[in-house]
Amino acid sequence: MGNPDDRRSDAVKEPDGGVIQRDKGQRARSLRPNGTHAQPGVGRHEVPGTIRVSEYHAYHHADRWNAVDTPLRGDEDIDWLASDEWLAYDVYIQAAGRYELTLDVAAADSFGGGDLGIVVDDDPLRRVEFDATGGWYSWDEITTEIELPRGTHTIRLVVFEGGWKLKQLALR
Repeated sequence: MGNPDDRRSDAVKEPDGGVIQRDKGQRARSLRPNGTHAQPGVGRHEVPGTIRVSEYHAYHHADRWNAVDTPLRGDEDIDWLASDEWLAYDVYIQAAGRYELTLDVAAADSFGGGDLGIVVDDDPLRRVEFDATGGWYSWDEITTEIELPRGTHTIRLVVFEGGWKLKQLALR
């Protein structure tokens, strides 16, 4: 699912055996946002809680099919998250502590699984890899724990290896 050495960067964190990369001298992210779309009017999400994937406040695409900066569509899920995309969610975390993050994902066997990083503000927390789920509508829950600070923050899901779908994320 991608060799971290191919990204020519230093490992930042290694919880759960995964790493999130940080480019030398840069903050944690996949690419500089040259195709970023903001969704005005999307409110801040309360944590603990569940966030539908389409309720992001900003989305970065790496020339998704020569797309212009238009919002992603999808009431239930977003099709085909691609490598080097990210989704950002504004959140209010009611209490500092360890939270269980659950992602509802689907990936066809022919495309394999996925690889994503979880970043709070600009601090990389966790890298999560998962296998194919058996089809585009065969959903699996991927769960990991992350430590979150109290207050207003931005949670960003950075896609390192794409070709899968995301329905929602829950923080409990």
